[in-house]
Amino acid sequence: LRQALRDPAFWWLYLVTVACGPTMFIPFAHVSAAARDMGINDTQAVGLVGMIGIGSLVGRFAIGALADRFGRSMTLVLMQVSMAASYLLWLGAGGYAALLVFALWFGLSYGGIVSLLPALCMDLFGARAVAGIIGSLYSGAALGNLLGPVIAGAVFDRSGGYGLVIGGCIALSMVSIWGSTRLLHMRQDRY
Repeated sequence: LRQALRDPAFWWLYLVTVACGPTMFIPFAHVSAAARDMGINDTQAVGLVGMIGIGSLVGRFAIGALADRFGRSMTLVLMQVSMAASYLLWLGAGGYAALLVFALWFGLSYGGIVSLLPALCMDLFGARAVAGIIGSLYSGAALGNLLGPVIAGAVFDRSGGYGLVIGGCIALSMVSIWGSTRLLHMRQDRY
């Protein structure tokens, strides 16, 4: 763990997890409220969170083939781009069908990212202290997971809509993509 903490790759990956945290958890807390604000009934609105879960399940299993073809680092970048693009669909959603597609698409991207990070840690730092490395890395994600939905709620309360929240998530996704791209280049320089 001490050796990993001295490695710049760890800190780039840490930046990625910090930036991804809010982006990955705001929909769990807010997509059903956004749906109800559009006039969608409670059952369908709450069901959107389940659709995120279904998308995530598919993403966790399907990501292996993509990672085998393009490599884990590149696949992480692709999943982050996919997640950012899914937010554009939420931003323009006018009804239930668009939110349903958003929930599945977002879940697919989310599941892919979650399944890639431990394997990427193994690639970068080896197996010796991987549990401690992943735990340290996820402390950054925990901040975003905890604060992201709360801050999103405060922004919604002040603005009266989800436009600024979604814009913030897209901006955070860009930070994650940038950090992952930097990590990808570092990795290529090493091997």
